[in-house]
Amino acid sequence: MNFIKQISVLFLISCLSIGVSYAQEPTESDYTETTTESAAESEEEYDAETAILDPETDNAQQSVDIVNNIIDIVSEFEDSDSLIFRFAIYNNDSAIAEYDESDQNSVSQKFDVIKAKDNEDYDFTFIRQTLYNENRQAWDFIYERVYNHEGNLIFFVRRYNTYNSGCAEVAFERSEYYYDERGVLSKKTYELFDSNNNALDYDNCWMERENYNQYKTYSEFISKYPLPL
Repeated sequence: MNFIKQISVLFLISCLSIGVSYAQEPTESDYTETTTESAAESEEEYDAETAILDPETDNAQQSVDIVNNIIDIVSEFEDSDSLIFRFAIYNNDSAIAEYDESDQNSVSQKFDVIKAKDNEDYDFTFIRQTLYNENRQAWDFIYERVYNHEGNLIFFVRRYNTYNSGCAEVAFERSEYYYDERGVLSKKTYELFDSNNNALDYDNCWMERENYNQYKTYSEFISKYPLPL
């Protein structure tokens, strides 16, 4: 691993301890907080979401394999549309209710939940959280989380699409974070592509950078979003 990649990965791991992403166009308060940073530190912060980390140990690869197996199981349930709980938050109402497919336009957030067992008979919980833009044309954020049988986060995905990137009619961004049972980052991916799955140049696009929380435990997530499971 070269020096620049080492610096990027170390910074990424430090960012993940607070579980947020940074904005490409900082607010005035953000600017005030970062004016004393060096140019190199600012560049590292800007690129944190786009960093890539491959598994470097057998334990890290095993953690990745466990997650990928769970994602395969989730895909099977979604393909058969079985064992999926769906909830939503509707405009002008902060309460979480059962999802009503006939009232999609008034949904501000949607939750798709699967609680099942993997091939080793360990319980897991998959949660997809979708945040909709008001006009459904500018951007949407999607966060996917997998919690293991102990309630610890082992997989987090940030997905984003926008019509306002300036580099494609619709630009799609996807980051994946794989964690081991101790919460140590095992793998990190990043992709940026158009609606035809053609790779896009990040330097030519404007992609949203929002604050978000990965919620490292299931109990922490449910405390914030009390899904009626």
